[in-house]
Amino acid sequence: MVTLDGLLAGWMVLNDLLGALKERDVFIPDLTYADLRNSKMSIEYLRSFENEIRAGDQCDADTQLHIEMENKIQRLRDTLMVWAEEKEGVDYRNTWETRFDDALMGKSEQYKPEPQVHISDIPRDKEVGFFRIKLPEDIPVEIVSEIAENCRVNISLDGERYLQVSGKKECVRDAMKKLGQIFYGESKMN
Repeated sequence: MVTLDGLLAGWMVLNDLLGALKERDVFIPDLTYADLRNSKMSIEYLRSFENEIRAGDQCDADTQLHIEMENKIQRLRDTLMVWAEEKEGVDYRNTWETRFDDALMGKSEQYKPEPQVHISDIPRDKEVGFFRIKLPEDIPVEIVSEIAENCRVNISLDGERYLQVSGKKECVRDAMKKLGQIFYGESKMN
């Protein structure tokens, strides 16, 4: 299994490649953007539980989500690499593949994820789940509050647009999925 930092670093390469392809006028479907955004949110969620997952204290659903994210990142990689080769050729694709592989294995300083940021005021017991994401600028906080109420989770804004979500693990997973669907679009990738 690839480390979560490796997955996030690989995601960062794919995000850069997506931007490079867009600059070269490659058509990028909205679903690809949505899948890339949803993947990042899920990876960040898993990173907040990395120590528990590694120790085997987390539930099977988080391990399964890790495997799903690894598979999704690989599928996104395959798709973007095909587009890169079609637009710019084999050498261009090989350059991006090398960047991706180096990032995935933790060999790239350029794509090294930032260390985890402390999540304040959230209890650290096994029954409590939490994650922290930075909200895009155009997201109204009122919608987030409504989702929190419907999913029965606690939310707080920490610093500049950082959203902390905590509550029962099942409720936190539901909130994560709903936030991803509303703000980033529903994932259509299998």
